[in-house]
Amino acid sequence: MKIYAFTDPHGNTKALAAVKEAVRKEKPDLVVCTGDLTVFERDMKAVLSRINLFHVPALMLHGNHENERRMRKACSQFPNIRFLHEEAYEQGGWTFLAYGGEGFKDEDERLETLPLRKEFAALDWSKVVFLSHAPPYKTAVDDVGEGGEEWHVGSKTLARLVKKRQPALVLCGHIHEAFHKEDRIGKTLVVNPGPNGKLFDLETLT
Repeated sequence: MKIYAFTDPHGNTKALAAVKEAVRKEKPDLVVCTGDLTVFERDMKAVLSRINLFHVPALMLHGNHENERRMRKACSQFPNIRFLHEEAYEQGGWTFLAYGGEGFKDEDERLETLPLRKEFAALDWSKVVFLSHAPPYKTAVDDVGEGGEEWHVGSKTLARLVKKRQPALVLCGHIHEAFHKEDRIGKTLVVNPGPNGKLFDLETLT
């Protein structure tokens, strides 16, 4: 199964056009955006309309520039788009588990308890793609400076979750300095795909 993931376009039409062309060329089964689709929700429906015209199922989560309730409602108006937050979506033998919003919160009690919910108890984490706007702490994707301790601004809760559960892939965003960077937490590949995005063949991850 192939997915095309991107993050933090902030309404940039050139970035969205580049994603559209990549989707046309690569023909992924699914498109994923890990938040900050807009600049504080400006022209949100217009941006979603562009993504809907990719004519590929798309999973969206909110970033720190979007309100969960308003973005969920806006996404519901487009047939090719599904809003995902604290929920799972299954396709092609893979589970996509999403946690949007925030970006500036190093400890998060709701995220801490997410894997403990009964609907996720039987998950095969080796076949999970975890979608998060915030990056995991102390990785290449949460570094806003030169790699020193003080420059890591990601989620410690997410880092612990990934270390314990070991999903196949974590896709995140939020940190613009980390666009296109990747790292590993144990066996888990962690990637910030940037506004132009990146293609992933999930079968190569297992």
